[in-house]
Amino acid sequence: MQQAFLYINSDWKRYTALHKHVSPLLFLVIFFRNPGMFFSVIFRFERYFLYHKMIILKVLGAILYPFYFIITYYIMDVDIPPDATIGPGLYVHNRGIIFTSSVVAGKNLTLIGPLTIGMKGMADKGVEVPKMGNDVTIFTGARIIGDVKVGNNVYIGANAVVVKDVSSNSVVGGVPAKLLKKIKPLKKNS
Repeated sequence: MQQAFLYINSDWKRYTALHKHVSPLLFLVIFFRNPGMFFSVIFRFERYFLYHKMIILKVLGAILYPFYFIITYYIMDVDIPPDATIGPGLYVHNRGIIFTSSVVAGKNLTLIGPLTIGMKGMADKGVEVPKMGNDVTIFTGARIIGDVKVGNNVYIGANAVVVKDVSSNSVVGGVPAKLLKKIKPLKKNS
């Protein structure tokens, strides 16, 4: 449970990064004005319950899953299954975000929807899913399809279709996506 709260806290810091002091009123405004934060909270808890070692929590996760699905898919229009592995610092902006099962992403993933990140192939014949590094930002209309590895500190432009690996510290765009620019590596926090 502690890890779920640590991830939620890290996600929350991404939403409040522009504000020096978060008063209780500002807390409510930020939380309700950013449905992505609400999604992050229920995603973290559902994943925690479904993949916990204790059978009672797995059962609770299975019982709660239909509610998770109804809220995220039908109400919020965000389809990220709980078996997607996403590191701390998730920032979801807008609707229409679709992940297929087993997608892997590092910390500080920014999703500006609508966008699709998904598999290539059939589930029964070996699924190829994208794997993304840390500090990846994906803009509106982008698609990442298949067994693609996206490095750290990458910006994927609007409407880009990524079907090949993307190296770290890059900006890519186009159909199919091509390197547009190399950027400076992010400074490590001391």
